[in-house]
Amino acid sequence: MKQKKSLGERISWLIHFLLHDIFRITETELSKSMRFLVRLLKKLILSVRGFIDDNLIVKASALTYYTVLAIVPIFALFVAVGKGLGFSEIVEGFVVELIGDNPEITSIVMGFVNNSLEYAQGGLFVGIGVAVLLWAIISMFRQVEANFNDIWNVKKNRSIVRQFTTYITMLIVVPIFIVISSGISVKVDEYLSLIAQSSVGPFFVPIYQFLVKLSPFVIYWLLFTLIYVIIPNTKVKISNAMLSGVITGTAFLAIQVLYVSGQVSLAQYNAVYGSFAAIPLLLFWLQLSWTIILYGAELCYVGQNLMSFSFESDINNISRRYKDYTLLIVLKIIINRFCEGKQPISANEISLDYNIPIRLVHDHLKLLVDTEIISEIYIEQNIDRFYQPALDTNLITIQLVFNRINCLGSENFKIADNSFNQIWQQLQDIQQNIDSETSKLLIRDL
Repeated sequence: MKQKKSLGERISWLIHFLLHDIFRITETELSKSMRFLVRLLKKLILSVRGFIDDNLIVKASALTYYTVLAIVPIFALFVAVGKGLGFSEIVEGFVVELIGDNPEITSIVMGFVNNSLEYAQGGLFVGIGVAVLLWAIISMFRQVEANFNDIWNVKKNRSIVRQFTTYITMLIVVPIFIVISSGISVKVDEYLSLIAQSSVGPFFVPIYQFLVKLSPFVIYWLLFTLIYVIIPNTKVKISNAMLSGVITGTAFLAIQVLYVSGQVSLAQYNAVYGSFAAIPLLLFWLQLSWTIILYGAELCYVGQNLMSFSFESDINNISRRYKDYTLLIVLKIIINRFCEGKQPISANEISLDYNIPIRLVHDHLKLLVDTEIISEIYIEQNIDRFYQPALDTNLITIQLVFNRINCLGSENFKIADNSFNQIWQQLQDIQQNIDSETSKLLIRDL
């Protein structure tokens, strides 16, 4: 008769299962309902793990700093877009809401905003002052892109031209979405009163009110979906971005409501912060907002690469021998594609086709690019990076690969005790003499 497990043993088993064993489960073993549940658990676990490993809270703090620098031109942009769409009063009210119910600070900030707009209207848009404000906004967008690329393991940034077009797009799209979200309920109230007076009013008004309440959520869902598709310098599937967009948009609206509600209790802080009582709350809201946005990006990355995370937890404990083995596999795949005259392969394709964890694939590819054994290329109308041999395949032997890897980096610092020099020489001799015949094998012939 089996001995019943204690509560502590069950908890330990559950933790081990969630952190390790769940990633060894193949979907063919599961029913459709269980497959959905396991996928969801994997996404949550991996996104939280990535959130911690990537230090997203620290990155959110950095983005908060850049946002504070850019806050005046951002508000100016919102007000300008609001005037263009006929929502000027609504947008100004939205800005005041964010600043807090403090006449002194509100007056100062809105003064800066109005001055910025006057400069633009006065033909001084290309002036130094406005250029600095634009630089603040662009710097913020560059930081956002850099953080998104880090999450997606993208090492290469966009070209200057593509950065410019992307940022201009976001500068136009984001304010429009936020302005519409802020003003739609106010504008719709005018039509509700007219509908209520009609014969179909009792039927349509509740439906209309529900749609009005739902519309800000839909707008923010679309906005964040668009952000998760556009910002990373890689190809992002809309289906994955949409899930993150819905979660992030809902959470963003929730904390916005909490933030506005928190303005009511600002009087409690006045004794400590005086007229600047709104600033700590604003900074906290910005920090929390960026944290949610970055987590959404992590969730999007995990969702798109979920199938590549098999045995992901084992990567940190992988042996040197097995790491070398998988590196040679990745290199052979690239060389074979080239020799067969096929299109170069991407990191995601390698991971999915050969069931190699995506992070391990990225590590191997970076090492092979750094040693100039392979090269990155871009194919027209495709933002993914593809890989092909950087050398004649008749020259790429096991010996060449490991010689380049072993020699990568600096070797010029001195060990204090010269008696160890002989060890260094012996190590070099051993590496040159290990199975010399085998080491001369071409990678393509393995």
